[in-house]
Amino acid sequence: MHRHFVFCFLLFHFCCHARADLPVPPQVLDPQTAAEAWNVIRLSTGNVARLLKEDRLQEAPQQISLCSPALRLLARASTAPEHRQLIDQNTALAFRLVNDIAQAGMAQTQATATASFARLQATLDELKPAFDPADVNAEIHVCPQHPERLSTKSDATCPVCGGVLRVRRIPYTDVNPTPVTSLTKLSLESEAVLTQGVETRLRTRLQTIAGPPLASHQLVSLHGAPVRFLLVDQTLQDFHLLTPTGMDSPGIFEFAFTPAVAGPYRLWAEIAPAETALPEYPATDLGGEFKIVSRATRDFLDVVSTTVGGFRFDLTFTGGNGGSPPLRQVSLMRIHVSDSSGQPVTRLEPFMSAFAHLTGFYDDGKTVLRLHPVGGDILREDLRGGPWLAFKIRPPQVGFIRFFCQVRVDGRVITAPLGVNIVR
Repeated sequence: MHRHFVFCFLLFHFCCHARADLPVPPQVLDPQTAAEAWNVIRLSTGNVARLLKEDRLQEAPQQISLCSPALRLLARASTAPEHRQLIDQNTALAFRLVNDIAQAGMAQTQATATASFARLQATLDELKPAFDPADVNAEIHVCPQHPERLSTKSDATCPVCGGVLRVRRIPYTDVNPTPVTSLTKLSLESEAVLTQGVETRLRTRLQTIAGPPLASHQLVSLHGAPVRFLLVDQTLQDFHLLTPTGMDSPGIFEFAFTPAVAGPYRLWAEIAPAETALPEYPATDLGGEFKIVSRATRDFLDVVSTTVGGFRFDLTFTGGNGGSPPLRQVSLMRIHVSDSSGQPVTRLEPFMSAFAHLTGFYDDGKTVLRLHPVGGDILREDLRGGPWLAFKIRPPQVGFIRFFCQVRVDGRVITAPLGVNIVR
């Protein structure tokens, strides 16, 4: 078992630390009890099942590696003598199967990954009788502000801040995750009248699909805020990224913006319900019906270099069809930022917990991509970044994507429009 543990340990650190982009609750990496370990295994294997179903095999190694420390804890568990052999045999086999799934994911061999995953599930089922069913089926609840504080009790509160704990979730991917079923909807409190160049203040309502309002405490914070708004006109030229203010009434949020045109615009809320911890983008229209702009009336051309505010942005890709990101595969995009003299810019400032925000809108008017540089949130205001920004992308469909790259330099937010056509 030692050889397999070493490989799994190295794979785990490569996937979760070197890449450092899957937002994993800290205790997932170091479970302290059998209940915590089984919870990680259940969440991780459930995520792998979804990745395999969505044909996202190359992301399976990062997710399945989360089982490694949990299996290590179960292998050391104190148990009745009659269960010792069962634990030793099945944890050793589970380690090997985790490695097999990871290797199959890296080699892109779907059949091997699927077969190994089925064997892993069967092995875990054989292991379960050696443990208390309450531990095997435990839900772990964590504090949003102090994630190291956790409990198996649904009514527990945080001993540090007194806040109510939430059910722990592990995102199944950090690249364009989508909920199986949308849980939220967005509407305007009143009809918006837009005037070009005149600031407009709007009140919006966020609700569950069933109708009750969504308050901030029911949402997971994304890059430092529970709610943000994305706003773009139908020509995909005028973009706004806005952090709203909450009102006294739950689910009511207010913001102001100055439209470059009289409309129409489409407004998306960027939120992640605590129930799933997956981003959702409910939308509504402002200033008239947002209609898809036909390619016959507007050119949607690749824009991989642009200069805005004295700064040049150059977009490159690691591979794909004609230089564009490959369809429904994870690849890397890089943006290089330089100044008017051609010198690399290394003083990018933290902006909403990141050195850059990259927002993409497909020309179908429905599909949104939100990307952030690999490496996780930037939580210190004294840090500086650049000149290279790297983003992972998995285009879900063919079509033109208008990107807006936003950075902050010398206290000023720069928004650079770019674009790429995704082909088969």
